[in-house]
Amino acid sequence: MSRIFLNIPILLILLFSAFPPPLMAQQRHGDLPIATQWQAYSTESKTSTGAPSVAVLWLEPDKGWYTYTQTPGGFAKPTRITATIVGSKTALLPLYPPGKTKQDLLDKTSTVNVYDKRTPIAFLLPAGVAMPVEINVKLDMLLCTADKCVPTLIDMTQRFTAKDILPGAQQQPWWPMVASQMTALPSKEISTQPAPLPATTTATVPASKDGPNWAGIKPQYYQPDLEVQGLTKAILLGLLAGFILNFMPCVLPVISIKLSALLAGSGGSDERTRMKRFREHNLYFALGALLYFLALSLILGLTGLAWGQIFQKPPVVLALTALIFTLALSLFGVFSLPIVDLKFDQMTTHPKLQALFTGLLATLLATPCSGPFLGGVLGWTLLQPPWVISTVLLCVGIGMALPYLLMSLFPGLVRRFPKPGAWTGTLEKVVGLFLLGTCVYLLGILPQTRLIPALLLLWLTAVAAWLFGEAGPGWDSTKTILLKLLALGFILLGIFAVTRPRENANWETLTPSAFTTSVKEHVVIIDFTADWCPSCKVLEQTTLSPGRMAEIQQRYDAVLLKADLTENNPDATALLTALGSSSIPVLAIFPKGEADTPLVLRDLFTPTQLEDALKQATRK
Repeated sequence: MSRIFLNIPILLILLFSAFPPPLMAQQRHGDLPIATQWQAYSTESKTSTGAPSVAVLWLEPDKGWYTYTQTPGGFAKPTRITATIVGSKTALLPLYPPGKTKQDLLDKTSTVNVYDKRTPIAFLLPAGVAMPVEINVKLDMLLCTADKCVPTLIDMTQRFTAKDILPGAQQQPWWPMVASQMTALPSKEISTQPAPLPATTTATVPASKDGPNWAGIKPQYYQPDLEVQGLTKAILLGLLAGFILNFMPCVLPVISIKLSALLAGSGGSDERTRMKRFREHNLYFALGALLYFLALSLILGLTGLAWGQIFQKPPVVLALTALIFTLALSLFGVFSLPIVDLKFDQMTTHPKLQALFTGLLATLLATPCSGPFLGGVLGWTLLQPPWVISTVLLCVGIGMALPYLLMSLFPGLVRRFPKPGAWTGTLEKVVGLFLLGTCVYLLGILPQTRLIPALLLLWLTAVAAWLFGEAGPGWDSTKTILLKLLALGFILLGIFAVTRPRENANWETLTPSAFTTSVKEHVVIIDFTADWCPSCKVLEQTTLSPGRMAEIQQRYDAVLLKADLTENNPDATALLTALGSSSIPVLAIFPKGEADTPLVLRDLFTPTQLEDALKQATRK
């Protein structure tokens, strides 16, 4: 019996000697929420004591955590891995899997690529590498969870002996990824010393000392017959493109304005009156479209702006959004506009002006759109002298106005349109909803920093419209005058809210010398942030907004220092660690003359909490 128990350990030793363990021991790295493991494989089909062909580093974030890929997208920080063979300083090529796609926490409209489970990073090893071999790897990454990210730097060395090498690399599940990336490398680089993968396989244009030289490019077009090289062809295609522009999907929001214009122009007590109003309305609507294109051609010719680039100017977008919002309010019965009103049964005293301005507005909203033939027309036209630009764009306007010009020539078409009646009240509300949808689209064009002022502008516009509606028509009573003046005051307040100059906080870059010098004479506020930190961006738009921080800077005689951890920042990382933190956002408040007693705010905090912390730290 004793001999049996004595033989069991011997049998186990022999067993493990014959079958090497598939994985080396899992390593933890302090308190970081990640573990790593190593494997080394040969491409031989049997166990070999020769050199390995591939080393594999497994990254395994803890549950609920993830890190980004080498090409993460969005504002995320890419994972960077450098590896060398100890002793020879031979650089090894890391091969990264594509990762998993998920929604970006910072920008909900985009996605990022992450590693959120056990993931292999493969390294191609030079042929004939001497055994044993040691590989030093440095990891620079972010480890993130739903509400925070931890900047992570890991430096480790792994030693492989001959018995650690496993056979059959080609049979492993990660091999197709390795094989696909190896095809991008010359064979000599695979067998000797790997080099970084090329960023793209497309040919590049040779660069001169002052930058790329594009003079030799000879583009080819998929539809060369539609490319414009002369004025006559530009005019013909411009007419056709303008006509087709009426039916493009991106013009759908404008259909509500056109519909209201047509129905408003088809009203009248008898058929003759209806025909007269219909002809005049369509004629002036078309004239509004032509005037807009004429003005646009002058603007583009004199400023060099691109087609639709006007909509990139925040003041233009804000003004247009407020106007569309005002028109929508008028359709919901909040008030009535004196000239431009889209109500179908509106008995305006200025029908021609109403049609003219409605045509201008409908064409303005269609400016960002593009359709068949328009790209080739504009590509040639906008490089020509101003008179050519004006001529061609006026032809585009004629094409767009063509349906209304035809209806003005054939006013009998009014019989095809129903007379305004009780049913138009419901239709007005539907058109109003379309206009509100257009406002949502326009708000999406604005930069994030302009969104809150824009919403404030719309709210003040709604108050002004309600007051204007309560005042009623005319200026024949004190109440009417006061309400309309008050409405005008709200409009001016809205304009001031979106146009007033904003104070900008004077953030400086954190350096040891800047901190040491500043803290002797000032309160020092250090904000730890990064482009990949969603919570940091929320704080910068709310609690740490430029206006508030400029006021705090002046009131507390404070120096503002920015510790940017977007890239590797040893000084900032060391200070963050000294503050007892490994994740951001973090805000540290150093009282004047006290470099060793900061008050620390972690994660998200409110303006009230910031103010209380400042008072506590400065004893005010």
